[in-house]
Amino acid sequence: MEKVEFDKKILDNLQLVKIIALKIAVRIPAGIELDDLIHTGILGLIDAINKFDPMKKVKFSTYASLRIRGAILDELRNLDWASRGLRSKIKDIERVYKELEQKLGRPAMDEEVAKEMKMKIGDFYKLLDDSRGVAIGVFRYSQEDELKMVEEDRVLKYFSDEKSNSPTFIVEKEEMKKILAELIDNLPEKEKLVLSLSYIDELNLSEIGEILKLSESRISQIRTSAVLRLRSRIVETATKNGVEMMEVL
Repeated sequence: MEKVEFDKKILDNLQLVKIIALKIAVRIPAGIELDDLIHTGILGLIDAINKFDPMKKVKFSTYASLRIRGAILDELRNLDWASRGLRSKIKDIERVYKELEQKLGRPAMDEEVAKEMKMKIGDFYKLLDDSRGVAIGVFRYSQEDELKMVEEDRVLKYFSDEKSNSPTFIVEKEEMKKILAELIDNLPEKEKLVLSLSYIDELNLSEIGEILKLSESRISQIRTSAVLRLRSRIVETATKNGVEMMEVL
């Protein structure tokens, strides 16, 4: 490809990079700059241009989107956004959600969780803000399993969070999708709606806030609360379905 054509391809797809970077930016800690995500996304776009094969009958925009998103997520996996102290507090929230829900027989309210953690509700919401980058977790096979030729021999593992704290989660088995769908369906209505608008409809915090008439900050807190509540439930459910647990947070 000639340089003029290559440069045009870059310029024609810069908006695509910005759109993908913006969608990812609303789900990760505020300390990560949008410009850095866009720069990494451009590198993914360049990689897509160099490797695109029109003979495979796939639209370039589709292929480029995967490469751009993949490049940004790969870069995020190299970042360590949470301190050891914050990781410990995240685990405490998960534990309290689980214990209270077992005790109460219903989803625990924010005020109840804060009281159990001996925190003021404002401090609890601040902790949720600090924990914004936490992911539901990932379902994937170990490197050893990936080398096995027989699908039935592969053991799916649930990682409560990757070492790198990926801002996304991956489901690699159909039954695990059903498990997640059931767990999400049992969340409090507002948390369920926020997760649906965020991960299924791919709306940003501002758009969700407009729909629910809440601030971006409050939407972020609700989504983080939902994710932590899910993480507190999913370990037991995954184990019952034969998924090996790996604790890395």
